[in-house]
Amino acid sequence: MGLERRLFLKALGLGLTAPLAWELCRSATAYAQEARPKRLMVFFTPHGVPPEHYNPVVNGSDRTSFALNQTGASILGPLEPYKQYVNVLQGFSYPGGSTHEGILTMLSSFGSSNDETTPRTSFEHVIANQLGAQPLVLGAVAHRVWGIDKDGKLIWDGQPVVPEKNPMLAFDGTFAKQADPRAAMKAQLREALTSLTEKQISTLNTELSSLTKAQSKLQTHLEAVQALRAGAGGQLSCSPVPSLPAVESLRQAAAGQPDEFFLSEDNFPALVAAQLEVAAQAIICNATPVITFQAMYTNADINFAFMGSPGSHHSALSHTGPQAQGTSLSLDTRTPFANAQRWFYERLVEHVVSRLTVQDPADPQRQVIDNTIIYCVSEIGEGAWHTSKSTAIQLGATPNAYSYLPIVTIGGGGGALKAGQVLNVNPNAAGTDRPAGDIYLALARAMGVQVASFGSATNPLTEILT
Repeated sequence: MGLERRLFLKALGLGLTAPLAWELCRSATAYAQEARPKRLMVFFTPHGVPPEHYNPVVNGSDRTSFALNQTGASILGPLEPYKQYVNVLQGFSYPGGSTHEGILTMLSSFGSSNDETTPRTSFEHVIANQLGAQPLVLGAVAHRVWGIDKDGKLIWDGQPVVPEKNPMLAFDGTFAKQADPRAAMKAQLREALTSLTEKQISTLNTELSSLTKAQSKLQTHLEAVQALRAGAGGQLSCSPVPSLPAVESLRQAAAGQPDEFFLSEDNFPALVAAQLEVAAQAIICNATPVITFQAMYTNADINFAFMGSPGSHHSALSHTGPQAQGTSLSLDTRTPFANAQRWFYERLVEHVVSRLTVQDPADPQRQVIDNTIIYCVSEIGEGAWHTSKSTAIQLGATPNAYSYLPIVTIGGGGGALKAGQVLNVNPNAAGTDRPAGDIYLALARAMGVQVASFGSATNPLTEILT
């Protein structure tokens, strides 16, 4: 309290108005004392994977020594350069999942399949609610033109949450000044601070000499102000509003178009790029700690000819079954489907992961990815067999591949998440899966939220926690 009063009086003495002086000492001391920022993003793609093109190659028994780019078309290959941030989780199941209807239960661990009316809350909304935050829920053709049905009900907060289909609305709503009731005050404060002289900033610095080491981030805060004033580009927030190329390109194409424009498969690639850009910038700018991105609804038959795999994603590509080639699986049979699923990870890396390898504005000593968790998931495991649990794919008497639910985490979670491992809790699909809710309990704990259970899951996956 003494520190705030001294800063307040000093700011008044430098000519700031009382409201601006109070905003400075309030935000500065909060900045100095807060814990590391943490953000969670859920990245959903439907229709599972062909495991022969997905499963990492592990070097012997060392689960921290693995390759993501050495299996067939290598769906996870785009993540290879970021492998130190990646966990591949195997041996989990969804309760009540029945083929693509698993979308109704997967994120909430809700136990009844085919139930699309009983209230439940998916884990990312549980986390957001306990943090007192409003999640950013985005979608690219996440439901049919006539509205949301069971194939689109991935996200729940008591009732199904309909993703925002228009990236421009998502962008404008996230970064518009009215989104933060203190935004106008912050803008005035920033303008006032950047006009201070070197001597005045030095005077403020003097007030910080008694701060503890834990509070010394305020020094970095004021140094960033100096950089702003000197034109060095130190950015404290998202003011001015960032320009996102994919969003602005789509804004021009969508001008005057009806809502159906954002549910058209012809626009799907552009929508994916724009929504992921919004998600990445929201993470960087700390606009919200929780973001969900849903690519397509389940059973969506978008033609993936745009990326070189002609055929409807659901009925043609994902329904291609595994084929024998001698004593192993043919890598050619499902390469088109694998390439389609790899395309999603290429977009995730291009528009999100690579952009998070920058200095974190809220934690300048680290990169944004160090303080983020991206949870990648699908509603089924093996694309043709529609599995919701670990399954040995058999050709004759010998299993040649094992299908696990495709679950990946990316990022350090503000120091709470242990990364860089392939964790298999049900080797060779020979035993009993753990419920995916155990992962959600661990992710909640990593985000600083204590949850006792998700459905029947009560045992947090501590193997991914530091």
